[in-house]
Amino acid sequence: MRTGSDEATEEMTGDIGSSDAPEAHEGGRASWGLGRFLALGAALLWLGFGIGYFVANAGSVPDENSADVGYLQDMITHHEQALTMAQYGLANGQSTEVMTFAREILLFQSYEIGLMENKLNSWGYSRQNRPETAMAWMGMGMPVESMPGLATDEQIDALATAEGLESDVMFLELMAAHHRGGADMGLAAADRADDQWVVDLSRRQARNQIIEINEFILAGERAGLPIAIEPYS
Repeated sequence: MRTGSDEATEEMTGDIGSSDAPEAHEGGRASWGLGRFLALGAALLWLGFGIGYFVANAGSVPDENSADVGYLQDMITHHEQALTMAQYGLANGQSTEVMTFAREILLFQSYEIGLMENKLNSWGYSRQNRPETAMAWMGMGMPVESMPGLATDEQIDALATAEGLESDVMFLELMAAHHRGGADMGLAAADRADDQWVVDLSRRQARNQIIEINEFILAGERAGLPIAIEPYS
């Protein structure tokens, strides 16, 4: 079974060759072996080429209040919390499958942060000069920490101290909520953005996060975890 993260890598980096495709193992998850690291190396190479592409093909620069800029700045912040959650899930979890989810999030969302930062830089913006209010590009301005799907400080603290199966359950539930909010943002950006690169990226991110929510549900069922996650609708 192909994961949403696998699809994101292939579509965002181009065809990196069949030799880089990870082999599937029993249980439906991709193995974390040589293929993954080859894919990462190829992704980093494409990221380097992408920097030059963005600079040379920046086109018209969107306004700082546009959906294009706002989405990228907000999604970078959104991804950063996912990385924190994945680090705790990987360090404290028990289920091999859940820990594989955490590894994939660390790999692919770190890569996406780099892509989004490079695009902002090509327009003369950065993650540092973002407005204090998030989501204004969706017409629903709010404090950054209130973005859809973000876990509270208390939830992050609880995840940091959870261990074993408790960590697995908490990680899946918090990450599913996180993905749900991210998918909503991605679908909105796909409708509102003008830059085709942002439209394509946001649509892929939304689709992949919706797929992963369903994968979390199935993984919890296979592991017999008492999770409370609803399919995306």
